[in-house]
Amino acid sequence: MMATGHAISGAVGWLGLCLAAGLVDRHPTPVQITAGAAIAAGFAIFPDIDHPKSRVARTLGWFTRALARVFTFICDLIRDATCGHCATPGTYGHRTLSHTAVFAVLVGAGVCLAGSRGNLVAAAIVVGIGAGLAVAGLTGSRVGTIVIGVAAGIAVHQLGGGVDWWWLGVPVGWGILAHALGDGLTEQAVPLWWPVKIRGCTWRRVGVPRWLRFRTGGWVERVLSVVLVGLGAVAGWLLLTGA
Repeated sequence: MMATGHAISGAVGWLGLCLAAGLVDRHPTPVQITAGAAIAAGFAIFPDIDHPKSRVARTLGWFTRALARVFTFICDLIRDATCGHCATPGTYGHRTLSHTAVFAVLVGAGVCLAGSRGNLVAAAIVVGIGAGLAVAGLTGSRVGTIVIGVAAGIAVHQLGGGVDWWWLGVPVGWGILAHALGDGLTEQAVPLWWPVKIRGCTWRRVGVPRWLRFRTGGWVERVLSVVLVGLGAVAGWLLLTGA
């Protein structure tokens, strides 16, 4: 999927999770709903940091491109070291480590741990990155990414004292997982269950049945994004009205 589709799926999925939490009497706060949706949207484009030409890699120019190249190199090394016959020269590290459920869980758990220890600086950084990347994913605006990201981070740092921020890891982990699930709908699929061996390969790409997969950036993805926006609007209205 493209960055916009990923960001939409992350945000809408988070609103759906908030609705589900309400059904079991775990009502999220307005801050958790809104900030969580922004963070989920932002981190839903983050896994493509393993591709130097992706939108997230171009977000802050040379800095994020350099970060993407380093991360891609690391992902390539891990893939080749853990499953030799999966070495695929020319594809680099794209759709490898950052497109797995393990990666989503580990990053989400790490953020939960940092937040649970009352680390306000870490919370501000996570919210700032999430909000900034949400703007990047939805609009592609570099200026908007910087302004919104910095403003969100400062707001949390200045106003978020005494608040338990452990829950930030949930939208972070969900956003990353939403990205992998979204790419599992496309023709290339993803190695979602690494390091579990599937037909002798730990990096075996899986997804929906081949006849249901669509081309990245094609008309099916655009229609799906519109549908998700509609579902998000309904979920937001339900949460707003307390239905």
